[in-house]
Amino acid sequence: MKKIISIILLIPFWQLNAQNKSEDEENYNEYIESRRVHSNFKESLFAIRFSTTLPAPVSNGPLRAKFRGIYEMNLSANIRLTHNFFAGLGFKDGLLGLNAIPNPANNIDLNTKMQLYTSYVKIGYNKFHTENIFSTFAVNVGYNTSVFTGVVNPKNEPNLIESFNSIVIEPEYSLNFAIEENFSIGIFLSYNYMPTVFNPHNIALQDVTSLTGLKTSSITGIINFGFGFYYGIGKKFPQRYNKRYNYF
Repeated sequence: MKKIISIILLIPFWQLNAQNKSEDEENYNEYIESRRVHSNFKESLFAIRFSTTLPAPVSNGPLRAKFRGIYEMNLSANIRLTHNFFAGLGFKDGLLGLNAIPNPANNIDLNTKMQLYTSYVKIGYNKFHTENIFSTFAVNVGYNTSVFTGVVNPKNEPNLIESFNSIVIEPEYSLNFAIEENFSIGIFLSYNYMPTVFNPHNIALQDVTSLTGLKTSSITGIINFGFGFYYGIGKKFPQRYNKRYNYF
């Protein structure tokens, strides 16, 4: 009889403990849910893409050996064409700086910079790996106008050319992670190909540093690596991503 009474008295405590456990689990699940992306990413009719990168000259000997990347900012306005394809117009601004040169001629303080301005058209494609992770493959074709500032001319070389102009072909790739249904951040990589050859003699570079052994006849190429951002505007288009077969 005493055992039965004890069990009856303990039943409310068991119920209370079970209720508290259930509430704790519910609160934990709500916490986990609050940290998830609540809406699957959707392509927008219009989108702004922006990237900030560190440029690195990789071809043309003098440019690769004597200049370093400082920054590049890239902004484009895009419109969705068909499922996952898009096109746009963009502009980017980049800056390279002359490397420190030990014991320059006549102790000249060198502060030469190469400012790059590029306008372009873009065509691209988004490939979705999940509802919230996607790759972007694109090609930019445009025209670059560069200006050299802080050029020194210790030997008074005649007819210096402090500008550089070229067609630009730039394939790019980014891996994007959705934060909201119309916003993502990602890793950005591109290669800036300019068929015009950079001539260091145009800015009298040979008078302030040795160019011995550097090939000056190769094309101009710059790799850009950094971060990219996507912000969608207007009508949204849900993805038809198939989890089972990994296609859409």
